[in-house]
Amino acid sequence: MAMIYCRECGAKHSDKAKACPKCGYQAVCDGKSVLVYALLALLFGIWGVHKFYAGRKGEGVVMLLMGTIGWFLIIPGIAVCIWAFVDFVIGLLNLDNPGKIFAK
Repeated sequence: MAMIYCRECGAKHSDKAKACPKCGYQAVCDGKSVLVYALLALLFGIWGVHKFYAGRKGEGVVMLLMGTIGWFLIIPGIAVCIWAFVDFVIGLLNLDNPGKIFAK
């Protein structure tokens, strides 16, 4: 067992702990990968697959509806494409900080 520093608050805690006991930051989110999140956002983002993967079901449903409607109407289609691309970039920028991506 080694002691590590929390990336969020700097407190020292065990590397076996699932979350920092001081601030609750989760370095490991139930085996989910931020890279998988980013790839899902890039490939299947218009249907909100990455939001369901991250545990954000409400946002996933909205993206699923917008993505489906987007096949028939251009404005929701463009909006959901931009939203998915922004989520892809956010995922890439937070590869080392899964606590900001995944729902708690």
